[in-house]
Amino acid sequence: MSDLTTIARPYAKAAFSYASEHRVVDQWSAMLELAKTMSLVPELSSAAFSLQPEQLLQVYADVAGEQFDQPMCNFLRVLMENRRMAVLGDISQQFQKFANESSGTKEVNVVTSYELSDEQVETLTRHLEKRYDCKVKLNCQVDSNLIGGAVIRVGDTILDNSLLGRINRLKDVMKS
Repeated sequence: MSDLTTIARPYAKAAFSYASEHRVVDQWSAMLELAKTMSLVPELSSAAFSLQPEQLLQVYADVAGEQFDQPMCNFLRVLMENRRMAVLGDISQQFQKFANESSGTKEVNVVTSYELSDEQVETLTRHLEKRYDCKVKLNCQVDSNLIGGAVIRVGDTILDNSLLGRINRLKDVMKS
């Protein structure tokens, strides 16, 4: 586990606790995603080191407009005062993990060699929901290096049915 993940966990837990208590988990998820995206902008990233926390918060609030509520601004202020803006991506990711767990949803990463059609995404979602007996949220990515097939990650489980994976397994068998 990385140091950033360890640092981010208490912030993510606190944010999720507040959001669930006030029934604003979806809004906080969106606000954290926006704040994370903003923190990746090079100008804002470098401003985090040169501006005072209140000045930086004002920049974030100005850019986000009405998309950040006061509790989110307070949360960002704490991160800025503690020089923790670098872990905002990890906080957002862990927050989403907590949100998915609380709603009984599993996040599934699907990597294919080509972009899936809406019908394929729907079919895959249905099959995975049946297999894991819960709601599933698919994160689809394309990697042409796979040649064909798909790699599906559900938590710690990896289902590699890609052509590249098959070739590598065949190569390992042939070496033995």
